Amino acid sequence: PFHKAPFLKEDPIIEEGVVNCKIREVDGEVRIWRLSKILATALYGGALINGKNEAYTRFLSFPLGKPLHPVFSFPYIGRKHGVLNKAIYLITPEANGNYYHWMIDLLPRLLLIKKYSLPDFLDSALILHFPQRSYETDTLDLLNISAKNVVRIKPFEMVEAKDLVVSDYYSNETNFPNWKKILLNEFKELAIAPFIPGKDYNKVYLYRGKQKVRRLIDEERLVGLLRERGFQVVDPQKLSLAEQIVILKQARIVVAIHGAALTNIIYCREGSCVIELRSTNKSPEHYSSIAKAYNLNFETILLPPARLKEKRHLANKENLILTERSIEILLSKISASEKSFDNQ
Repeated sequence: PFHKAPFLKEDPIIEEGVVNCKIREVDGEVRIWRLSKILATALYGGALINGKNEAYTRFLSFPLGKPLHPVFSFPYIGRKHGVLNKAIYLITPEANGNYYHWMIDLLPRLLLIKKYSLPDFLDSALILHFPQRSYETDTLDLLNISAKNVVRIKPFEMVEAKDLVVSDYYSNETNFPNWKKILLNEFKELAIAPFIPGKDYNKVYLYRGKQKVRRLIDEERLVGLLRERGFQVVDPQKLSLAEQIVILKQARIVVAIHGAALTNIIYCREGSCVIELRSTNKSPEHYSSIAKAYNLNFETILLPPARLKEKRHLANKENLILTERSIEILLSKISASEKSFDNQ
């Protein structure tokens, strides 16, 4: 837009509008910023450029290093989508089409902005990535955010905001921070969905089904065994977000294959048992840190992958094999959890 690449600028200056989050649990780790006359692009998850052609590296994320973000090297960074008077900027690289990152990275920042900085929150435009997902729509409905206030921009599009609010992407904490837990606990109380008569959701299996990656070979056999133990088999893809939240709030034992569906353990009661079926090869520790923050009893059962891949991003996509030994261990862990809850 300035006919030359933007310059690097680490942080906005205080005069540009930092808003202190008056929340003890944040302890200054995450800040909300209010900026004026900003260009917001969605290129590789987004960038913010001020009127001096400076891109704030504080709001960038790029695996090869922030100075190598495409906003500094691409000859074309986007078609101007329009001008907004008041806007909230919430684009992150991983959140595009990824339920885990939507719920764990993006939603808490939206809740933080809603609670601590904007009295005119519902009147502000919300700048989001493209395309739209059903769980995103469900989330915004629970927050009473009108669809007409949502502006979605593609990677090579940008908007100008006269008054823009944005929060830091991440805190300095390596584990799941307490401020996210507090805000997500408040959010789950907004979910109201009808109970299904005659169904007890104390024990839940989150069905993986025919996903493109990380399917469980012979999953139907496992489904049969768990149903015999009184489990309800829940397919998250067929439920609204409110229905998923209500079900997980009831569950005392949750069994699931490593994947985005396990994100919903943030809605479980303290002390609930979560059993994750995961690969013996290079599975990331996303859900154990969440379980620790929510005081859940987290167990893992290791399953061999169908093929052994050395690269981490490929290894975690391999289908998993259900072995006799893994079934034996799983049923044993379920029995131990059932006895524990019976004694309470």
